[in-house]
Amino acid sequence: MKVGQLAGFFVVVKALQFLIVFSTPVIQFDTSTRLFLEQLAKKDDIASWWNARFWNKIVSWDAVFFLKTAIRGGVSEFEHEHAFSQLWSRFIMVACRGNLDFYHVLKTAVVLENCLLLCATLLLYLLTVKSFEANALKSHHRHHLAQKTAILFISSSASGYFLSVYSEPLSAFLAFLGMLFREYAIFYDAYGNLSVSWIKWPLYSLASTFCFTLAFINRPNCILLGLYYVNDLVKLLKTKSFGKAFFMPFISGFCMFCFFVHHQYYEPYQTFCPERGAWCLKQILNLPLSHQSFYAFIQSHYWNVGFLRYWSPNNIPNFIFALPTIIVLWYSTVYFSHQYPCSNLKPLVLLTRIFLIILIFFAHTQVINRVSSFIPLHLWYVADRLNKLNVAKDADLKGDDKLIRFYVVWLIFWAPLQTALFASFLPPA
Repeated sequence: MKVGQLAGFFVVVKALQFLIVFSTPVIQFDTSTRLFLEQLAKKDDIASWWNARFWNKIVSWDAVFFLKTAIRGGVSEFEHEHAFSQLWSRFIMVACRGNLDFYHVLKTAVVLENCLLLCATLLLYLLTVKSFEANALKSHHRHHLAQKTAILFISSSASGYFLSVYSEPLSAFLAFLGMLFREYAIFYDAYGNLSVSWIKWPLYSLASTFCFTLAFINRPNCILLGLYYVNDLVKLLKTKSFGKAFFMPFISGFCMFCFFVHHQYYEPYQTFCPERGAWCLKQILNLPLSHQSFYAFIQSHYWNVGFLRYWSPNNIPNFIFALPTIIVLWYSTVYFSHQYPCSNLKPLVLLTRIFLIILIFFAHTQVINRVSSFIPLHLWYVADRLNKLNVAKDADLKGDDKLIRFYVVWLIFWAPLQTALFASFLPPA
């Protein structure tokens, strides 16, 4: 499957999903969209044929906040709206080139979203080919794996959300690009020792750090990408490559950490404190830094995010919605650690495990279906098992084959269902 064919598959899948959106009821389950539209759009525009039957339905759940911030010039109006990427909203605003009419902003954002998603898909293809080059896979096998991975990404458990105005495709694009830069910069020998050439310092320390940092600014959970640098630092120190350890992973990780402190502790403190009270009353060592990250405070204060807070009987359906993705993510970490160990994938295995712990025990767990989009490990796991899948009768399926078969069937049903639920403003969010 060539790039053109992948793009064609992408267009077909998105066209089918847009058709589903068009076919859903004009009146949504939740009234938030209607109230939002009444504030920012003209009454005649809201009621027009295409807007009522299609475009208004795209403005569901978090899309409201991204659009509102973009229309306001990339600045959030209320405190809780800072949980939704201002970087993505500003990107939309710039692309609108001064025309901040509501439906122009919406249509521009949807085009950007889908273009970014397509670009992320093509980057994932390249990343897959490059990542498994170090794992002794022949060229045609790597390309088959990359094709299936790209198809799975297009049809992922988050595909319904990514028709709209969500920030995850931007982070996926940046994360995949940063991973690709790093893969081109590093080399693993037969013993699993890491090596980085000085000539590739800009690729490693500038390009990948820039991508990972922007991905984090866009989506705070992408701070976990910094684990790549922790892993590489340890690996280089073990081989006594102290100069490379300092000037590459240490500098890169330190830069990410500084941006994290500035973005989550310093900048919010300068903007809101001390007048805001509450979270900003306490400081770190009397420095102009709040004792708690701004994003963590917002999530806890407005959405009750915290350790085991989501573990209640009424949220059992949401855990069920998340279960297939949780299982496949976990099995992917086991698979690439034991059944198919790959030295260059070890930091991604660690990242995935920590990500799972956070999403299961601290967050609104069902959002894992979309916020895991910057992690390719489970897609590689499913794609690799599909390449090896026993095509005999179901009774003869062994090992992970049954799980993979179930997951693919689940995706076939879930992607269109989730698209319809999103367009109708129905849970799960």
